[in-house]
This record gives sequence, structure tokens and C-alpha cells, in this order.
Amino acid sequence: MATPNRISKHERGIMASSNPTKVLLLGPAKSGKTTLANFLSDAKDAIGQYRPTVGCRILEFQIESSQLAHHSSSRTNNNNTNNSEIQLWDCSADRNVSNCLPAIANDAAGVLLVYDITADDHTTELEELYNVWNNYLELSPSRYLIVARKWGDGQPNRKRTIKMGTLARLSRVEWDIDSDGHRVQNEFRSFMSSVLLDIRRKREEEEITILKQ
Repeated sequence: MATPNRISKHERGIMASSNPTKVLLLGPAKSGKTTLANFLSDAKDAIGQYRPTVGCRILEFQIESSQLAHHSSSRTNNNNTNNSEIQLWDCSADRNVSNCLPAIANDAAGVLLVYDITADDHTTELEELYNVWNNYLELSPSRYLIVARKWGDGQPNRKRTIKMGTLARLSRVEWDIDSDGHRVQNEFRSFMSSVLLDIRRKREEEEITILKQ
């Protein structure tokens, strides 16, 4: 496995303006993780040609504060005029990645879970991934977003319903790159707005606790 670089060294649960917010992109092989990563980060890599990710790709990009504020129900986001730095970790579906799971999971603030709704085994694999990774991440359900890839080019969309249980409480959005791009961008910004607000609240709670000691 390739060794990831540019690892952020900030304390868990504390967001500093100089450090990017780390988000993991997980899912079965051929679920569209890299295509989604390129789309969200506006990367110029080729889209459409399948090339398995080796190890982990790290993409860094910004979301404008005005876009986050638009998707937030709280006015507290408007207090931060700086753009938010996002560090998106596009993780390989290779099981050898599990050897580096603790290092990859370290300091992750959120997770995108991606699967293909036409693949018979993807929902089962997705649930297994969630159960394994969340043991290390210990994130609340609000820190996860499921992206269900569908196809708009005439291929049958045999939708696979996620079993009730561990994944049923997670937010979910369907995605067709040809027709749902704008909606997925909005869902991602809304998700990041929620994640950043949760981080800020936890930081404030920790600061209050320290002051009381």
C-alpha cells in the first residue's frame, strides 16, 4: 500500500482554521468512489475509465464559507469568513488497506460511504465496511453520508434496499453523475456544514470544561 502523505496533525474533535477537515471516502470496488472524489474536488483526472485506486489518494480543496452558510440552519457559521479546507481521502477497496486502518482513520471528521445500487453485493459490503471502520472512528451517525450511485444511460437501476439496522439511521443521497451533480454538490456542502458545526460545538464545550476546572 502506498504511504499517504500530507497527514493533518490536529487534535481529534478540534478544528483549526489552518488545518483541513479530513473526510474519508469508503466503499466497495467499482462503486464510483474516485469519480465522486474527482467531481467534488473538481480534480482534472479522467472520468469514465476505471482504474483501481492503490492505497489512498488525498485530494485537498476549498468550500467557500458563503456556500456552507447557505446550507446551515445556524447563524454561527457566518462568524467564520474563511473558506473551509477539505482533505478528501479516497481509500482503496483492497482489503490490504485494513493494515493501515488506524492511521487512515486517525483524525477523520466525517465519512462518505459509496455504493452502486445495481450491484447485488454492495449493500452487504457497505455494512461490513461501516462496522469495521466505525470501531476506529467512533463517529456519530450525523458524520456519515451514504452516496448511492445510479445510472442514467439506459442501464437498469435494480435498486438494492439497505437492510434495516446499522445503516438505516444514516443520511443517504442517490447520485447519477450526468443528472444529479448539482444535487450531490448541495448534499455534500450541507453534510460538511453539519460536520463543521458539530466540531465547533464540541470545541466550545471542551473550552468551557477547561475554564471550569
